[in-house]
Amino acid sequence: MERGDRTSDGLPSAGADPREADAALGDAGDIVARAAADEAAADAARARFRRQGLPALAPDERIEPLLEPGELLVAVRHAALLERRDPSPGERLTTGVAGELYVTSRRLVLVGRLTLSVELAAIADAVVSGERLLLVLRDGHGVALQVAGPRRLWVEIAAARASARAAQAAGSGAGPQPAAR
Repeated sequence: MERGDRTSDGLPSAGADPREADAALGDAGDIVARAAADEAAADAARARFRRQGLPALAPDERIEPLLEPGELLVAVRHAALLERRDPSPGERLTTGVAGELYVTSRRLVLVGRLTLSVELAAIADAVVSGERLLLVLRDGHGVALQVAGPRRLWVEIAAARASARAAQAAGSGAGPQPAAR
């Protein structure tokens, strides 16, 4: 069955406008280029964290009042979209909120029309899919984060989680320490 100038497999038919195919290939090229740049940024961040430890950024006016004592700001993503997913097969999308995403030494905090928080310890697994970072939480729920640089974001989250686990294992309870400047 054909729809417009496309065959049932979604590919342009023989009579399709070649400019449409060129535009699709151009979009695909842009996506691949963004993914490659993000992967390179993730590799650089991973190497930097190994050399220098976890960074401590200066909090802005939106996150500062939300930080708990000893909690450090590790990374920020502007214009993030967070969607929580329910593990049951019924109503799947439970929340879709846009705002600023903050990675702290203990949690992810999205500040938008609502403020949502996910403890780093609650994250069981993650996968990057296109421009989204998909998190599976230990309670079976999921979180989809649509952000620029999802691969680098996952490295930042993983570094914060590793630092928190190391501090807990050391018995300090003080949490991660800021990197030397």
